[in-house]
Amino acid sequence: MNIKFIKPFFMMGLFLCLMGGLSVAAIVSNKATDSIPVSWDTGFIMPALLASPVELHNLEDLQQLIAAPWYAELKVSQTKVGESVFSSCRDYFERVDDATRTTAASEMNAYLEFKVMCEAIRLLMTAENSESSYLPDPILSDAAPKQWPKALALQISVEESRRSAEDPELKYWSDITPITKYESQSTAKASYYHESGYQEVEIVGRGDTNSDGVEDVLLVMRDHVYGGNYFNIRLLVLSVDAQRRWHLLTEF
Repeated sequence: MNIKFIKPFFMMGLFLCLMGGLSVAAIVSNKATDSIPVSWDTGFIMPALLASPVELHNLEDLQQLIAAPWYAELKVSQTKVGESVFSSCRDYFERVDDATRTTAASEMNAYLEFKVMCEAIRLLMTAENSESSYLPDPILSDAAPKQWPKALALQISVEESRRSAEDPELKYWSDITPITKYESQSTAKASYYHESGYQEVEIVGRGDTNSDGVEDVLLVMRDHVYGGNYFNIRLLVLSVDAQRRWHLLTEF
């Protein structure tokens, strides 16, 4: 469910509607001319990764998730303080380093899930309401790989990524990994299949993350490869301009 935050004037409009002074359509129309609030979607699964549930009703509630204990403690190495134990987003924010990894290789996937959700909290908390939006409806479609930047493509090796980034002929996701099948699970989740594996994409939230007034979308992408144990999860922030050109703003 896409949860949005209701402003006082909207509540007043609803009251007038009930009193017969306004229609619901009029309220929605008036709201559309105002700023677009920050929101989160089904891809934001941080509450499900906690030891105890935390109810979210508004942006301020996200602050509770930073100190809330995870469902598991993870032993990690190569942090700012050497070996450590991460059991909350607070631990992660205070001690994480670019080289941080779990001591047990089998726990790395769980760590990546925690990592991207902690980063999503920070992005949603610092995002601003948007003055305009060019995001299509739906955002996830079979056309996305031909429109989204090539950085979203599955590239297992660093050398492969470097070559793709330097090749001006490669512009879009599908230029690197042509999609053979598209499956939509919902308006907020879809799977894209190619010869080497598949990528699951889910909408985490929306908001203006770079203060340009335009609504951006936060996506989580899970990369899978056939015939192996490779798995990666990334948090991506994309924006689209008035000319319908997509841009990658941030990646974790």
